[in-house]
Amino acid sequence: MSGLKHRVAVCAICRNERNYIEEWVAYYKSLGFDGVFVYDNVSDDGTSELLASLHAVKEVTRVHWPRKEGIPPQRDAYGHFLQNYAQDYDYVLICDLDEFLVIDDGCVQSLIQEAESEHLNVGAIAFPWLIFGSGGQLTENSGLVIDRFTKCDKGIARTVKTLFSSKNTYNMRTHICDLLDGVYLDNALRPAEWDQRMPIKLKSPVAGKARVHHYYTKSKEEWLKRRAQPKADRAKLELKNIEEYEKYSSFSVENAQAQAKSAQVMAIMQDLRSKVCGLQKGCQNAKVELVAVSGDWLFGLVKNLSSLEPVAIRISGEGGEEAVIYTKKVSDDLHIFTYKNKWRRTFLKDFSLSLVGGVETQYFTEVDYPDAISSLALLVKYMPSAEEHIFSIALLAFNKITSAQVFECCGKVGFPRNKKFKRFFALLAVYEVSADKDALKKELGKEDDDFKKMIFDKRKSPYLSSFFG
Repeated sequence: MSGLKHRVAVCAICRNERNYIEEWVAYYKSLGFDGVFVYDNVSDDGTSELLASLHAVKEVTRVHWPRKEGIPPQRDAYGHFLQNYAQDYDYVLICDLDEFLVIDDGCVQSLIQEAESEHLNVGAIAFPWLIFGSGGQLTENSGLVIDRFTKCDKGIARTVKTLFSSKNTYNMRTHICDLLDGVYLDNALRPAEWDQRMPIKLKSPVAGKARVHHYYTKSKEEWLKRRAQPKADRAKLELKNIEEYEKYSSFSVENAQAQAKSAQVMAIMQDLRSKVCGLQKGCQNAKVELVAVSGDWLFGLVKNLSSLEPVAIRISGEGGEEAVIYTKKVSDDLHIFTYKNKWRRTFLKDFSLSLVGGVETQYFTEVDYPDAISSLALLVKYMPSAEEHIFSIALLAFNKITSAQVFECCGKVGFPRNKKFKRFFALLAVYEVSADKDALKKELGKEDDDFKKMIFDKRKSPYLSSFFG
């Protein structure tokens, strides 16, 4: 394939990296990476919202990735990537958001082409770390990581990260991959020699043609903040305590090689922000309002939403589950949305909603659910064709509000598709006057079995089920 353009992707898993995402994405785009994949381990600092927006404008692929009991999320995410996305790319780099591949000529395509020109079948390339410390910086600021931190270790570390050939790889570990075929190269594009006691480390690492700048500590403030956060995966083996931080803060070797990309990275970041800003404009005044919530269904409105197209909404449950649905436009600034939670059980009681493109997430608990009369009124006003759900909420509402209130709301619908619903309310209205329970029961007994099962079900219709004993 030498001389041909390769499809190259980078893949990472992260949690709470809001301040670093744009730079990291832009940096890898500046190297010539075509695809950027980020597995989001249930972030709660704005990371998820930003990644969802970048996904919506097709600049990254965000994969929601909650922790599963007993399963390491990092290795599991890489396995998922191999099974679902790797086939679309010739080569893939696996790394973290504090790791920046620095290539001497600044281009991943030329590096791969050189490797393929020297080796018939490239399986993977291992890039060792060059570890950077804080340079004595105590506080975080808004500058680029590659500009802020230029003090590094005097030697290349032996630990590596891997760029693998998709066709030749069947398993990805945290640092290295398992190959079906091909030669595993080091960063000098020679067959890699491994430390046999610790085979994620090179035996004798060199600067080579590329290496991973590992900005592990950053400033002291960022280090302490990071230490306080849950990890996306198991704790790392190195640099675990403040004494280690102090050790790495004393690095004195100056290395500004990554800074050569600063102007290009900033330009790409501006482009990313411009695209996200275009998405955000329509959402900046938008407000989500619940219409009706049950264990099975969620109905809602989005007011002041200036978009002619459907807009994505993220629903997140209390256990880390997530679903993405799309709104339906009903007027100039009003959209509606529905979600069937019945079998997916994305949420049990508490959940959050966020518009993709919005910057805020709204959180809801049971106390925020609209009451029965409000749900009925909103459904009738904004979703009058949802006859089955209007009827099911009306059955529940009889136990909480007066029959007159239910009749008033449901009378506006007419139930053109479900005549039995209209007849049901007419029979109840007669009963309100006659109080003849036997006559009502006799008439309702003429309905089909499924309908009778619904209206006499203790859970779905507590008022009628108790009414008839």
